[in-house]
Amino acid sequence: MKSRVLTYGLLLACFLTCTIPDFGQGNLHLRNGNKAYEKNDYKKASDEYEKALKDKSTTLKAKFNMGDAYYRQGDYDQAIDQYKSALSLTKDKVLSAHAYHNIGNSYLAQKKYNESVQSYKDALRADCKDDDTRYNLAYAEAKDKQQKQDKDKNKQNQQQQQKQQPQQAQPQQQQQDINKQNAQRILDALDNDEKNNRKPPVAAGNKQIEKNW
Repeated sequence: MKSRVLTYGLLLACFLTCTIPDFGQGNLHLRNGNKAYEKNDYKKASDEYEKALKDKSTTLKAKFNMGDAYYRQGDYDQAIDQYKSALSLTKDKVLSAHAYHNIGNSYLAQKKYNESVQSYKDALRADCKDDDTRYNLAYAEAKDKQQKQDKDKNKQNQQQQQKQQPQQAQPQQQQQDINKQNAQRILDALDNDEKNNRKPPVAAGNKQIEKNW
């Protein structure tokens, strides 16, 4: 799978910096964040982008690039939040396609294949000529299909095991019933023996007491 998170993040920052006058603390923090990002210091980069958010002129760039920094740190939920925030700040179709593409990558990294498929489709709606997104979409669809098949297979196995459990318990129950029957027969036999061997009771008589006085 091709990943374009790094390329999109830094190119976006460069593009917007060229169209917006480079002044204010926001752009300073943005540049510092980009430098840290290029050095793979993504924690410092995200901290600098956070500071850049205080300047409204750099909010879009900071949010998008912060998404990249979080992605590189493996914090995919935070990355998705930042990309979505960036989407809410722009109507540019190319930039929107880039954001949706990176959201798709973030979901893909979490094995949330269905969500990644939807995000790549959103990216293609914004830019239908994006071949890299088209490639990622095909990959995500294949993984999503496999994941669903695995879930169905596991479900069928569980159902099969549940069906087999009563069948295994049945002989056990039959054995218990047989044991009870044997026990009852033994008790009945003992009872019969006791009846057969029992002596009739001696009739009570009036005995004379002999006195030795």
